[in-house]
Amino acid sequence: METNWVAIASFLQPHDMLSLALTCKRFGNKHGTDTKKRSAADRGEDTRQRTESISLMEVAARTVLQTKWTDDEKNALPRRGDESWIGIYNEFLKLFRLPLQFDKLAGGGFRHISNSTHSVENTDKTRVSSIMGVGYHISAAICSNIMRAGKHSVSFNVNDGNPSMNYGITCGIMRPTTNDIRSLNSCHPLIDDLSRFSLKEYETLYRNNVDCCLFSTNMGFGVLRPRWKRWGKSELIVMDEEQRLQKKRQNENQSFSWEGQEQIRETSFKIGCVLDLNEGTLDVFKNGRRLGTMMSGLVGEYCWIVTRPTGGGAELSVSIGR
Repeated sequence: METNWVAIASFLQPHDMLSLALTCKRFGNKHGTDTKKRSAADRGEDTRQRTESISLMEVAARTVLQTKWTDDEKNALPRRGDESWIGIYNEFLKLFRLPLQFDKLAGGGFRHISNSTHSVENTDKTRVSSIMGVGYHISAAICSNIMRAGKHSVSFNVNDGNPSMNYGITCGIMRPTTNDIRSLNSCHPLIDDLSRFSLKEYETLYRNNVDCCLFSTNMGFGVLRPRWKRWGKSELIVMDEEQRLQKKRQNENQSFSWEGQEQIRETSFKIGCVLDLNEGTLDVFKNGRRLGTMMSGLVGEYCWIVTRPTGGGAELSVSIGR
């Protein structure tokens, strides 16, 4: 009977599975589920069995995932401990099946583009445009999908009203953040201390790596920020001189040249990025043509981001897709 319920529930979306699990004990209570693990050769030499406490809705989410994801997609979403299968299913859909979206806008200089009909106005979160006359500052459009492993790709279609104004955009990756980042009046991940918006405990993650790495369409070079956190005087005073210099270097954004870099001066163009977390690399494409590997040695989780100075120049629009 439970098998029938799982089969029926597999047609639900993740948020419906979660609602059902929270409101109905039959579907939300955890039960012991046997999980068999065989030897790599699967010759019957060793069969181990463990019992995992899991609800019917979790079983349904796991079942539908196993029928939908490819090996590459599965490897890109490794389960963390006893992480909810419903949560993983939701991430899977956002990463690989649903349209990518700019679901976090920070800095006040971007707005979503509305698709209006005679009677209905819909907000299209796949596209943003710059807001004119809001004062000069940096604004960011962020796709909050978390890339934790495997290979991921994105394309940014840009229409710049006047690229000669020497602004362009920067686009690439940054660490995942909470929704509170939307409250910022200016958001520059290459300059601002965004560590307080880290989605996870900042000091225990991503040590000595790259919190943000962006491609500048205006100049063609790359820019990275090793660490967001700015250390206070009380924290620096207990460090030795070498540690203080290291922290200072980590706070500075660093421009760098890379093989294949190009300036972009066109009015309309497409920038593609491929993040390979198996290899730790970020590749950049222009109008479908691979420019090269901009960064290597990347470790940890990232999200896609576009930034631009607002308040001056011509109006610009950016759409996000795969």
